[in-house]
Amino acid sequence: MRSLQRSTQHPFEQIRAVREVITEIGGGDIPEIIAINKVDVADPEVVMSILRTEKNSYAFSVRTGFGIEGLIHAIESSLPRPKIESTTTIPYERGDLVHAIHEHGEILSEEYLPEGTAIHARVDGGLAEQIAQIVR
Repeated sequence: MRSLQRSTQHPFEQIRAVREVITEIGGGDIPEIIAINKVDVADPEVVMSILRTEKNSYAFSVRTGFGIEGLIHAIESSLPRPKIESTTTIPYERGDLVHAIHEHGEILSEEYLPEGTAIHARVDGGLAEQIAQIVR
């Protein structure tokens, strides 16, 4: 995420320069979100110009709260998500694994049963293998 402040006099030049540096260090393929802060005091024409030109740009104001929800949604939507879907019941003595799923996976549903914790989640490959070892 790149953040532009109201005080930026040449926002398109700043965007270009930051993109150049990011590309030079090998991050050119990283998804980009341009966050335009302090829009409550910024020149509306400049803000609108950036929003029209830059497809993943979001105007917001920390002071007023304007646009923060949209920016948060954009950030959450751009984060990588675990790809492997798993539905299993994990014995209570493996609370460490349930904790790992909560920390590193995406819980779709969870239910406490007499035999353990029934979890439907998306996880990465390493966690999927740990879950598979428990189920065997």
